[in-house]
Amino acid sequence: MKPRITTSFIGTNFSVVATEDFSGLGKLAFASLWLFVFAIPWEDAVTISNFGTSARLIGVLTGGLGVFAILERGRLRRPAPGHILMGLFVLLAAISYLWSLYPEGTLTQVFTYIQLFTLVWLIWELAPQAREQVRLMQAYVFGTFVSGVDTVYLYLSHQESAYQRYAGARLDANDLGLMMALSIPVSYYLLVQSKGRIVWVYRLQLVLAGTTVLLTASRGATLASLVALFIVPLTHARLKARQKIAVILTVSLLVCGALFFVPSTSWERLSTTPNEFAQGTLTGRTVIWKAGWELFRSHPFVGIGANAFRVLVSRVLAEPIRAGNDMLPPAPPAHNTFLSVLVEQGVIGFSLFCALLGVLALSVRALPPFPQKLWIVCLGVWVVGVSSLTWEMRKPTWFFFALLMAQCGSMAQRRQTRRYAPSFGGTHHQSRILVADLECGAPG
Repeated sequence: MKPRITTSFIGTNFSVVATEDFSGLGKLAFASLWLFVFAIPWEDAVTISNFGTSARLIGVLTGGLGVFAILERGRLRRPAPGHILMGLFVLLAAISYLWSLYPEGTLTQVFTYIQLFTLVWLIWELAPQAREQVRLMQAYVFGTFVSGVDTVYLYLSHQESAYQRYAGARLDANDLGLMMALSIPVSYYLLVQSKGRIVWVYRLQLVLAGTTVLLTASRGATLASLVALFIVPLTHARLKARQKIAVILTVSLLVCGALFFVPSTSWERLSTTPNEFAQGTLTGRTVIWKAGWELFRSHPFVGIGANAFRVLVSRVLAEPIRAGNDMLPPAPPAHNTFLSVLVEQGVIGFSLFCALLGVLALSVRALPPFPQKLWIVCLGVWVVGVSSLTWEMRKPTWFFFALLMAQCGSMAQRRQTRRYAPSFGGTHHQSRILVADLECGAPG
């Protein structure tokens, strides 16, 4: 194991302690975490009988390795404010079992939340520096190739996932569309930061992501993708001439891919978006939202219990839906993350959730200009996308939140090191080594 000097901050005191990088076990844990993130965009493609998806299996393995690696290191990082709010949100979901109107579903949701919070903490512990965080970004982007290529294959082989819609990796078309929309600003960020042949991988991914979104014919994901494209004009001023030419080339390839692959049926469905907003029900979503609002009015403070929306809203709808009856259609989700949290966990849970989003948004200010713009766009894409999806328990939500907190944490550590490094009882040369170590692998 390679020795390294790291810093510890307690109040206004500054001390330097000798620690070590992760051993082989730590590196193995990070490799497993990388593989888990890689599997997120196609998690439903492979399922294991009586267990779940392949991503769940990798997640269990990652959790075990991560815990042992942290125990071997012998210390925990101080949590960020976002972690505390996340922990309180999960705790409230667990406590809601006491008054839940669907306790079986609440218990299932609590276990899911615990697993997701474990993912967030592992990213905080195993990816403390920019170089590890960039690798996790790459893992997510590379993972979208699996579901994206499968979507194109389904289209070419005329296998519709829904009526005149295509979605690979057995994913819901709307979920896949938002996963791809979230990958667009990240892939663009990596493209601008990279050199060599790898840039063509990111260019191809951007073309594939845009084409996949259009093949899913998801109106919400298409709007989210338009928000994602705002990263181009926001960062245009910092690009060099060659990079601007590369961006134009990538956009040209995207347009060609869309014209070549996307069928007229997808364009026709997407063209109904303005009319759906003005006069329609957004494919029945507004009906569900009205029913959800009635539930909230009956249980405003603590809600109906985590994961109880699907079952309870069917009692308010004109045609009741019973869970577990294969002869009837499945109970509808909220199709709006904010409404889902408000109804299931009441004003208290909704306030915690909004506080978490506020902390994440404010933390962006601590980042350098380019990463700052990246995360502003990513948060905007997420907000637009989840306004028509139930994503408070989905892995991409927690992954992106965790990655943002990790980046802000590494930036805070770097700033504090620059401030205090010359003052500790070592040589000036040691100070420079410490600062250089913290800056290693940081995005430009």
